[in-house]
Amino acid sequence: MRTGETGLNLIKGYEGLRMSAHYAPSEQWTVGYGHTSTARHGMAVTEGDAERLLRDDVGPLEQLISDTVRAPLNQNEHDALVSLIFNIGEENWKRSTVLRKLNAGDKIGAANAFELWTKAYVNNELVTLDGLVRRRAAEKSLFLMPTEASLVVPTSDVNPAPECEPEYISDRVYNAKPAINIQEVRAERKKSLTPEEKSARTRALFAATQALSGDPSKMIISKAEEHADMGVTFGALLAGLLAFGLTGIGVLLLLGQEAPALAESLGLSYERFAAIFEYLPMWLAAVGAAMCYFILYILVKRSARHDLKRQRAQDLARMRVAE
Repeated sequence: MRTGETGLNLIKGYEGLRMSAHYAPSEQWTVGYGHTSTARHGMAVTEGDAERLLRDDVGPLEQLISDTVRAPLNQNEHDALVSLIFNIGEENWKRSTVLRKLNAGDKIGAANAFELWTKAYVNNELVTLDGLVRRRAAEKSLFLMPTEASLVVPTSDVNPAPECEPEYISDRVYNAKPAINIQEVRAERKKSLTPEEKSARTRALFAATQALSGDPSKMIISKAEEHADMGVTFGALLAGLLAFGLTGIGVLLLLGQEAPALAESLGLSYERFAAIFEYLPMWLAAVGAAMCYFILYILVKRSARHDLKRQRAQDLARMRVAE
């Protein structure tokens, strides 16, 4: 099948006519309607020359379509594919989703796949370009345009679904879906990560921890570290309460010794001080034993927390080496 005037005009419209050779951002000389194979510095062409060069360039593309596409094509589909291959190149065409969908018999999927080829590198950054979006839209429109007068489906009989907007879910779809898809949950649990995914998660964790602090041992706290910190806080609180009680006993005794009149006015009679002195050794021993226990408890928890931080630091050091 040869390329028709519609396809040629589509290529001409988006390639543009250059009467003299131009050094393109793709680092190759271009002249005429996107001709590159024989273009060189200082080359100039007429409009007739550009037309001839375009037809010469299109010939191998027609043969490429004949060799790679196994599905029957009408003239518009063929011309749209020629324009696409003219722009993206032979190697990209051979691995494209458009070709794969065509050979699978899915022409609608192939038409939608035109829209994948809308990005290019600008200053080493992959961006979507307005010109490519418009060209793909024109090629897709030509690809879907029937060659006969009648349409395949009358559009008055078919209304687009509101789900065309990806963020929208209609009540009809929402009510038809189960609250929880058990099969999906089970499949997700059984899913094993690929080495690339594991490596990506490791790098993300490392980057997050480095962002939190320059000290690699200060990371997002784990459950074990959280329990150790809670133990330290609990032990310190009880030890503080016991120290406060011991201080209170000392203040009472000092008050009875230095200001007996004030102590008497507060209701601390001689008999009460006698009772305090009688049981004072037992109270001091109990409070001292309890304080020793909680201080030891704090030291144990702090030691465990320190071991966890040191282990984290060693893991991060190994991670840096792996990076």
